[in-house]
Amino acid sequence: MEKRIYCEEDFRTGRWSGGTTTEMAIFPEDSSYLERNFIWRLSGAESDQEESSFTRLEGYDRILMVLKGHVVLAHGVERTVNLGEGEQDTFQGEIKTKCFGRLERDYNLIMAKGCRGRMELMELSSDAKAADTGGADDLGEGDSGRYSSFGVFALEGYSVVSVNGETHMVKAGQQMVINCLPGERANISLMGEGRCIFTAVFYDKPRDFFDEDVSRSAEDSNYKLALKLFLGNNRWSRLIRRERKKGDWYSPELVKKLETLDRFYVTGIIWLIGVLICLGTMTWGLGPGLVGMLVLGFTIVDFLVISPAIYMAVLPKPLSRHIRKPVNLSAREQEMYNEHITRDTHQEKLMYKYRDRSGESYEGMGDFIRKLNK
Repeated sequence: MEKRIYCEEDFRTGRWSGGTTTEMAIFPEDSSYLERNFIWRLSGAESDQEESSFTRLEGYDRILMVLKGHVVLAHGVERTVNLGEGEQDTFQGEIKTKCFGRLERDYNLIMAKGCRGRMELMELSSDAKAADTGGADDLGEGDSGRYSSFGVFALEGYSVVSVNGETHMVKAGQQMVINCLPGERANISLMGEGRCIFTAVFYDKPRDFFDEDVSRSAEDSNYKLALKLFLGNNRWSRLIRRERKKGDWYSPELVKKLETLDRFYVTGIIWLIGVLICLGTMTWGLGPGLVGMLVLGFTIVDFLVISPAIYMAVLPKPLSRHIRKPVNLSAREQEMYNEHITRDTHQEKLMYKYRDRSGESYEGMGDFIRKLNK
């Protein structure tokens, strides 16, 4: 069992579209929120905006509790929820979520898919109160063999935390974390003054989700993988080669970067500029045949050198850590991979397009197709 108290000097503060966010704890400790390679993360945020958009987090679920303010969260067009102080909502990180109303202060638990978690606001007193640390009975068969993490954030006053008889003082603004191995039982009780937020997360064996794939050859250099990604995933080649459908798993961070390159036509624009420059040499007196050869030569160099170099500069490295074979995936990764290969983005776009025009709602792709065929 591992216990640690995080103080203000341990926190990391950054910006989001609505204001500031403060990371209080993350697991594993050497993981990174930006690289999306963490199992869980505890954070708080503040905003002075009347309307804001949450960062989309592919592969993660979220629990958000409002500490100050009154807001309405709109999760896509599927669901809205009205939250006052002390109220919370659980939602999927990949859904586009907008916040209406000033979310002056909140507390967040972000968990990788496959984790189970909960959050509770507790009023403290001089009488010790046992915290609900769960177990196999309420988490389902097999969960007693999972790892677990518990958090105590002293929102106001102070919290006296007893863990298996060992007492710890958590002052206002501090975050305590207790990490347990499978089979370890944490008997946690709380007392003190003010209020605290208690969190519990249950998850599979912690590991670096994007360790280098042992099934890959050491010869798979960044250049080789960047060339493969460019030839198989950009919008121009997707019609003739569906690399993603063949079986490789890509990390959420890699997918996000690839989508950015694709959305803004980065490599296509550079190729077009190069072609226009080649065509411009006709003004220097070069004949059409030579210009055609020049365009062809530039295209080959662009495909083999320039575009892969752009991919190498933009994509997270080493690339081998972000590409895996399906046989080496964890249960969480396998779930996300199966969702990807069965997903039809073209039909999803049609569904949202027709929903916007007709005002009808659809429970899923099958319901949409049935209504469309009527």
